[in-house]
Amino acid sequence: MVMGHIIDELGKITAKELLKNSTYPIIKDSRKHKNLFELINVFPNYGVGLKVAPNHWIQKGIRESYFEITKVNPRMKNINHGKAFGIKVWKVLNENEERIHGALKWGWYRWKEGRIGGWN
Repeated sequence: MVMGHIIDELGKITAKELLKNSTYPIIKDSRKHKNLFELINVFPNYGVGLKVAPNHWIQKGIRESYFEITKVNPRMKNINHGKAFGIKVWKVLNENEERIHGALKWGWYRWKEGRIGGWN
């Protein structure tokens, strides 16, 4: 009878409550804007090799520019913070590796490779 009571109580828990109480980075609301670390922490090798672009570039119509992640130094206490480095490709011109500024700001997206202009 105790087991039936536990199942009844668990049946009342909503998905929203589970997401709110979760500390795992994979269990997040996918519609929420993500900072760079929340975006890349679910990929192998912490997203090294991944191409990303901040939302404000996309909103301004800058669709052929992105960062290619080369190195990530996450904080040990909170993996959603740290330092990220990458090669900035600005309007098809490759530049040297540099620290990615604004990594904690919301609205980072994967760069869509293979589409004309990168974004649609």
